[in-house]
Amino acid sequence: MEARKAKEARLAELKSQLLSVQGTPTEVYSRIVGYYRSVRNWNVGKRHEYTRRKTYQLDHGTSPLAQPELLAQPELLAQPELLAQPELLAQPEAVTVAASSTRHESGMAQAYMLFTRQTCPGCGPVKEYLQTSGLPATIVDVDTPDGLEAARQYNVMATPTAILLGRQGEEQARAYNRSQLAGLLGPRTAAGARVSL
Repeated sequence: MEARKAKEARLAELKSQLLSVQGTPTEVYSRIVGYYRSVRNWNVGKRHEYTRRKTYQLDHGTSPLAQPELLAQPELLAQPELLAQPELLAQPEAVTVAASSTRHESGMAQAYMLFTRQTCPGCGPVKEYLQTSGLPATIVDVDTPDGLEAARQYNVMATPTAILLGRQGEEQARAYNRSQLAGLLGPRTAAGARVSL
């Protein structure tokens, strides 16, 4: 019984200590201009800058990031000049029309060059999609000296890169993944010839 009274007394003592806990002051760091420093050590100039700070807000009406339905269209990703036109971004149906008309005005792709590597994880799906497109192909392996020279000539910095070519062999568009190609090519059924470097 005495042990229980001792435990209850000790518990009451600990509860009273818990009510009067005093910690150490918290040090707050913030950055106004330049580097982070302790708020406690700010001088008058820094305090003045803090009171006059500005919080920037994006205008969500014209930001393409605020309209994910626009970014879901692969033809927009392949033609960033359309994203730079705020008057089109306000009208999603105009963007769709502009993207498709830009694609058709320049003519459909007549052939493609695909730059690949042996160790490229994204090259397989792009290669399979392009094989079903029926377009004549030139597949360039950039691991070879000739392929590396061709990549330099066409300013290819990453694989896979598919360059869609027009009737005279001019570059019409570039695509870097399967969804971008689907937006640029659409359905194709003819069988094409293949050439490898």
